[in-house]
Amino acid sequence: MKNSAAPSQHPVVTGMMLYGAAVFLIVVMNSFAKLVSEEHHPVEIVFYRNLVIMAGLLAYLGVKKDWQVLKTQRPGAHIFRGLVGTLSVTLVFYAYKYLPVANATVLINTSPLIVAALSVPILKEQVGLFRWSAILAGFIGVLIIVQPGSGGNLTGYLFAISAAITVATVSIYLRDLGKTENPMTTVFYFILIGTIATGLFMPFIGNLPSFHAVAILTVVGIAGAAQQFMKTHAMTMAPAATLSPLQYTGIIWGIVFGWVLFSDWPGLPFWIGGTIIVASNLLIWAREKRRKAQNLP
Repeated sequence: MKNSAAPSQHPVVTGMMLYGAAVFLIVVMNSFAKLVSEEHHPVEIVFYRNLVIMAGLLAYLGVKKDWQVLKTQRPGAHIFRGLVGTLSVTLVFYAYKYLPVANATVLINTSPLIVAALSVPILKEQVGLFRWSAILAGFIGVLIIVQPGSGGNLTGYLFAISAAITVATVSIYLRDLGKTENPMTTVFYFILIGTIATGLFMPFIGNLPSFHAVAILTVVGIAGAAQQFMKTHAMTMAPAATLSPLQYTGIIWGIVFGWVLFSDWPGLPFWIGGTIIVASNLLIWAREKRRKAQNLP
């Protein structure tokens, strides 16, 4: 029995490893974007990131000779997703520019709470008292970290919360887009539209990066490309409900990178508020998993 069960578990384990690696690379991408944020505008960083990712996508499709995957019957949907997604990445880079890595990471991870809240008016889903309580607790955790009126970096916190809202919006929209579109199709048009959109600003804000900045921006792009591929493949190997909790490992990596690269160590409000945010997200995840297992509406 043990041997026969092993093969069926292997893809799930592989998917979890890929997803965990993707979460790590997302923090790498954001942290390295922060390293050049004093020299380059966040929109400019997104543009260079997209150029590297587009090169990787074209190379991948060229090797696979799978160009038909680019065919779509929903160009308008891809344009919307591409624009909102690009705005989301830009806001994330802004948040990391102004905030410590750990703080930006944990606040952006409030997006599942926002997804749960927005699912009521947008997807007409039913959210009971349990989930609303978890959502409210999560936002209390946000207030503990932000400490309004304390003289903290309000600009950075506003960018982080705005980024979480756009991440949540993209997540909800992808639920619909994923019903008809291949993940690779969605990723390709997201990067293509993002490259065009940010490229329009380059004549006004762009400047030639130094050799040092080129190396860092290349890491940003490679990490961005690799995490896209890893997430795409992970989703085909393991259920989303199994992978979702792994996203919170990003907070751990955020603490590590903030300390190693920027000598930032989170204060007590981060630990209290962050714990509440993660616990609230995991409560919603556990509740949803149980509801789906029981086939509840």
